[in-house]
Amino acid sequence: MKALKKIRRAHFLLALLAVVAIGAMGCGSDTATAPATLTPEVAGTDPGTGIYGTITAEVLEALNRGIQDEFHAEAVYMKVIEDFGEVQPFYNIVYAEERHSEAIAKVFTNHGLPVPASEWNIGNVPSFASLPEACAGAVEAEIENIALYDELLTWDLPQDVRNVFTNIRAASLEQHLPAFEACCLCNQ
Repeated sequence: MKALKKIRRAHFLLALLAVVAIGAMGCGSDTATAPATLTPEVAGTDPGTGIYGTITAEVLEALNRGIQDEFHAEAVYMKVIEDFGEVQPFYNIVYAEERHSEAIAKVFTNHGLPVPASEWNIGNVPSFASLPEACAGAVEAEIENIALYDELLTWDLPQDVRNVFTNIRAASLEQHLPAFEACCLCNQ
């Protein structure tokens, strides 16, 4: 049964990656391959493409930092699930982390940019010796995630980027961090 769930999970992740890749390619649209360093933002959308105005290199850096941090959390939490089973809160929060990276990926595509590939997988993230250690590591990761968004939200960001970062930060602060703190207390 556990193996079947892993296979279903792998199929889901492969399908998700395919959808993101197809979206990033823009189905042949030239706008999906826009250069990484773009001119300052232009307000509004192009009615013909639905793509938002271009973004600055600084905003692109913010988006890259945000999405890679979300990819990292996904991989760490998947590694915990691989090592310890479908334990809470990791099992639920890994799906939330996927939604976070999907939200940032949508910003990339809305701006006509390809979605970067994840630099992370369960083979290049830390392992934990015990579930209490994993919970403590997750607390640290969520604190660092909140600090990242605190920093990025001081930058000059387009409103769509600001909205996504604000929502992710709130979820980390109000939901993920308390869940992992409770995990630490329960597993002492």
